[in-house]
Amino acid sequence: MKPKIRVSLVVFAFAVIGLLSYLKPQPLKSVKPTNVKDTLSSSQLSFFARIGTGVSAGDSLVRINQTSGSAPSITTSNLFVGDTIAIGTSGAGTGNSGPLTLYTVRDIASTASFQLNSGIGTSNAYSFLSIIATRSAIHTVSFTPQSNITGGFWQFLIKASSRTGEVYNDGIPDQQGFDLGATTPSSGANGLGTRLKTTDVTCPNFGAGTTAASIGTTVAVTTSAGTNYYHVINCALGAGNTNAIGVGYSVAIGADLATGSQLINPSNSLGHVEGAADNSDVYTFYVRHLDSSQVVADEDTLQGKIALVEAVRITATIDPTLTFTIDNTNVGSGATICGVTLNSNANNVTATQVPFGSLSLGNFNDLAQRISCVTNSANGYVVTAYQSGYMKNIANGITIPNTNCNTGCNVGTTGLWTTPDAAQSEWGFGMQNINASYTFSNITAGVGSSFTGAQFGTGAANATVIMRNNSTPVITERAFVCYRLTAITSQVEGDYENKVVYTATATF
Repeated sequence: MKPKIRVSLVVFAFAVIGLLSYLKPQPLKSVKPTNVKDTLSSSQLSFFARIGTGVSAGDSLVRINQTSGSAPSITTSNLFVGDTIAIGTSGAGTGNSGPLTLYTVRDIASTASFQLNSGIGTSNAYSFLSIIATRSAIHTVSFTPQSNITGGFWQFLIKASSRTGEVYNDGIPDQQGFDLGATTPSSGANGLGTRLKTTDVTCPNFGAGTTAASIGTTVAVTTSAGTNYYHVINCALGAGNTNAIGVGYSVAIGADLATGSQLINPSNSLGHVEGAADNSDVYTFYVRHLDSSQVVADEDTLQGKIALVEAVRITATIDPTLTFTIDNTNVGSGATICGVTLNSNANNVTATQVPFGSLSLGNFNDLAQRISCVTNSANGYVVTAYQSGYMKNIANGITIPNTNCNTGCNVGTTGLWTTPDAAQSEWGFGMQNINASYTFSNITAGVGSSFTGAQFGTGAANATVIMRNNSTPVITERAFVCYRLTAITSQVEGDYENKVVYTATATF
């Protein structure tokens, strides 16, 4: 009997030990997720510089402090035209609690200075005030779970700063991590970035109730390298839900800035080498698995790295252009220009010569040239014309008068010129538009009885605007200039000559 009693006691002892082992809380055992990465919509570092010396109120040119160690950014590298910048304010309430004034960068003058869209304010014109341009990004964290916990959580930790003097949620870029953003960013509040909202975090869909996200306060993570702090973003699987194993998921932390919020990228560290993402500009993030009580699962935490660097400024210069030409295109003999048919001498017209030859006395003698202009100027171009003097006999100086037209015309004013004056010879011009935005006298082709004429002004001071466009032309703009000359039978014989000067000017 005794041996049997001993065996029973031994069996009972093992049963008790097994029951106690079952009832004792066991640490969660799990497997790390794979394919973990954080893809940023922009990996550009934020800009944080300080105003240099020699800046006065009203100046639009701002110099930055280039002393090594004075600020994370000591050159204008990573600052771009069109950036919204915030400049600190001198006086009461400055520092982390002080207001910022917003400006827009108009131009990058050099590595040491940049141009604002307006003069700097009196309260901002002090050396060593901060100059901030925030860069922010949507973090898309991808991961493939290798374990599941019913009703658990997936947690994402993004590096935050614990550096003395830096606040992890004031909207001002930090040197040691991503800033959560300010509560109400404006010119009278802290920083530029809106604080990250839970509605701007898109969690994986594990089933009903899994899209809810929470953004907690920073949490400390201690490793062999020391203790660091992180922003906490939680995604709940939802009661009774589990995630698939071996299937990729992702969470989007942040949304389009037009309507949403994003984490603010860090500025570079002091002593940073531009263009190099060294150790101080590479940040750790974590993906962690939690149970339904939000206890971190053993061996189910994986860290990844994010590298940030300056954006590359690509510059190019398109030189101002202006092209003006005079030619004889479509002005040959028999062509109808300005409503009249050109005579046989039209075939001898060139870009520099308008040879009327022997005039038909008592009649209109008509020749023409084509002018063309194009520019890349935002303010367009203007073409003017003037004559050096009257049509003059080169042997004796006798002149042919400028036309008065039949209804009266002058320099800058037009009139109908449809019949030759029987009492005096006359010289003048008209125009026919081809595709220009504006010409001095728009003649409809084929209406010879309505020729509109005018006088050339004498000398540059009396030049007439004959063609223009006040904005950038879409294409090369063209018009015909029609030269008209009459001579009465008593006009002194000989060779007559004049000079017309065209000037094309673009406004840049």
